[in-house]
Amino acid sequence: MARAPRAPRLSAAKVAYHTKQLGKMFARSGDIPFLQLIWATDALQSDRVEAAGAFISYPQQAADSSIGSPFAVHRWELETLVIQLFLTAKQEIHEGANLNLNCSKFASIRETVNRLRSLENVEAGLYLADGVFDIFSEMHRIAQRQFHWQRGYLNLPQFYRYLFVYGQGQCGQYFRERYGLTTSEFALAAFAYFASYQRTPWIGRTEAPEIGLTHAILESALPMMSIQVEEARARSADDVARINEQHGRPVPTAYLPSVLRRSPLIFQQANPNLFIAPIPEIILMRATSGLYYDLIGGGQALLNEANDRFEQYCTQYISTMMPRFEVGRAFRYGPHAAPIDSPDVLVKDTGRVVLVAECKATKLTYLAQFAEDPFEAQKKQYHQISRGIFQLWRFFSHVRQGIVDLQLAPSTYAMVLTLDPFAMMSRSLRASIIEEARRLTDQEGNIAAEDRRNVIVCPIAELEQVLHTSNEDIFLGSLQAAQQEQYAEWQFREVHRDTEAGRNFGPSRQFPFDLGELLPWWTATQQLAQEGAGPQPGVEGAPALAG
Repeated sequence: MARAPRAPRLSAAKVAYHTKQLGKMFARSGDIPFLQLIWATDALQSDRVEAAGAFISYPQQAADSSIGSPFAVHRWELETLVIQLFLTAKQEIHEGANLNLNCSKFASIRETVNRLRSLENVEAGLYLADGVFDIFSEMHRIAQRQFHWQRGYLNLPQFYRYLFVYGQGQCGQYFRERYGLTTSEFALAAFAYFASYQRTPWIGRTEAPEIGLTHAILESALPMMSIQVEEARARSADDVARINEQHGRPVPTAYLPSVLRRSPLIFQQANPNLFIAPIPEIILMRATSGLYYDLIGGGQALLNEANDRFEQYCTQYISTMMPRFEVGRAFRYGPHAAPIDSPDVLVKDTGRVVLVAECKATKLTYLAQFAEDPFEAQKKQYHQISRGIFQLWRFFSHVRQGIVDLQLAPSTYAMVLTLDPFAMMSRSLRASIIEEARRLTDQEGNIAAEDRRNVIVCPIAELEQVLHTSNEDIFLGSLQAAQQEQYAEWQFREVHRDTEAGRNFGPSRQFPFDLGELLPWWTATQQLAQEGAGPQPGVEGAPALAG
């Protein structure tokens, strides 16, 4: 007779036990040796086996970059381990023998990450069992933690998109005046250091004047990317305390804030000219999406400009990838005393509107990603999505009433395009967003049920991926498929992949824009490589950006 599944043993005591056991490991490890172990593990499982081998001994099976390997240690777990390292006080050194974690062996990281997983599992089991929220809400948090790492930051769209949105105009001027270098120069320093960290965990103040990486640029860029290890400890403690207070209860271990997002390079007070990047790819995050944190102090005017550039980027991307379409930006209509803006992007096919989209560059705050009820915790962010849906419904109403003179196609689709991935996998979150949109719509009045069409909420990164495996007809087919009930809970990219045309499109199309337009040094480095000028300090061995 088969045994019935045994319910997991869940208790606060179990959480305390695993927390204590994990803390012992960090207490017995020096900060710098453990950070080097993190770097070596990342290198080992990122096809940089030769570089890792100089710093860590490992079983051959651990040199595997596939996400499903039984030896895999994921980057989101490595980042969580660094957080826990900084939050754990060191054990006092006594006379005689002291227990230490051997940071030169893969076995140590495996033991540590398995203990971390045990802690995360009992924590999740406990708070899911108490009925605070359902598994789909938890899936939203898991997606926010993991999906950005699975997509990665070493790609052309990531660099181009954020430099286009945050690196030009008033935003670029503010950045230059405040930090003493341009966003392009900051990206150069970041990319050069990222490339160097592919070979070694330790980098000094490396200059490369032949590609424009000067001493002056480094002196401005390094303080923006680096932090002294004791300061990292203090800031981590402060960040966690602040987030827990805002959240109203302790945030689970898996979702604690990371000091590496702002400061991916760590140094010791005794040697401020030597830096380690435990997870090098976070450097690229810092120089792209992380530019937001450098600009937020400039006030609403800068954020408005960034939003306008995001609308421009979405328009240009669709237009370039889908040349049959006529793609335009918002226009104003209605009475002169109270004009109304049309949707941000209008896409026409043979003269009729086939797609309208609102663009929201609103940045997801920490609690908007990881609170138990992100909608209630950060209403301001999610109300922007609700308002976008309302604006689209109002537009359809105005077309129906003849207030705006446009011809719609028999099927005209609606989207809210976001710079950040807002509604990932949570039914309750989507329901709250739609409910708020309905409230706004009811207040407006005269918006009929037929105007309240299905609206696809889609991160721009996903739309980019869809457009790279589409032509105009395939794209319209995927939009049509997304209206079906069977795809109600699906992300648009996954709907596209599930269609026959999306599956069978063939090789992905190339990225349509020239990164050299925004980063002049990118063109220079490509020319040096083509001319065979030899290895360049700071960029030798740099991996190519994926298109």
